[in-house]
Amino acid sequence: MSNDTHSVDIQSGGRFTYGDNWARFLLGVDETPNTEASLKQMFGLPDLRDRSFLDAGSGSGLFSLAARRLGATVHSFDYDPQSVACTRQLPQRFFFDDKQWTIEEASLLDAGYVTSLGRFDAVYSWGVLHHTGQMWPAVGNAADFVATGGRLFIAIYNDQGWVSSYWKAVSGPMSATECCAGLCCCCTRPTCSVCAGWCAPSRGALGWTAA
Repeated sequence: MSNDTHSVDIQSGGRFTYGDNWARFLLGVDETPNTEASLKQMFGLPDLRDRSFLDAGSGSGLFSLAARRLGATVHSFDYDPQSVACTRQLPQRFFFDDKQWTIEEASLLDAGYVTSLGRFDAVYSWGVLHHTGQMWPAVGNAADFVATGGRLFIAIYNDQGWVSSYWKAVSGPMSATECCAGLCCCCTRPTCSVCAGWCAPSRGALGWTAA
């Protein structure tokens, strides 16, 4: 995926650039205690040593940093070049010249890229998949990254009736690729009726359900 492709998507209204927001946010960030605690709660483990962690749509990179601090081998990628730049700041500040954290600019919808990465013990894509413009293929690709016995953690928009309508009015028009509003959260079931086609029990991935 090239910067030119991303620029065309931004200009056409098909994507929103989040990198500026993340860059400003990172100016005041020094530590990651809350994100580390969140990951430990998700896994039910004190650390992530000897585990691989994929951050699909890394944004600020803070959850990648948290996973690395907890001992995981981390691979981060994002479609937005500015978000990639934000993520790359973090190993320079906290894990300089670290060989166990790789960061790339790529799209979750790029089948060749998805195939090239292999499988991970944890796949994390929080608040990302609904922004791709092809949410269900993106969910499927994210699930394809999950190794046997691994886990998938996602959050996506979900239509919650008048609550979603209210927040859509407050936030203003979204891009054409964002079809609804309201947050959906992850659960810890081996499969669920919504994503059973992707999160099969035999793969060990965890499903999600609406909040």
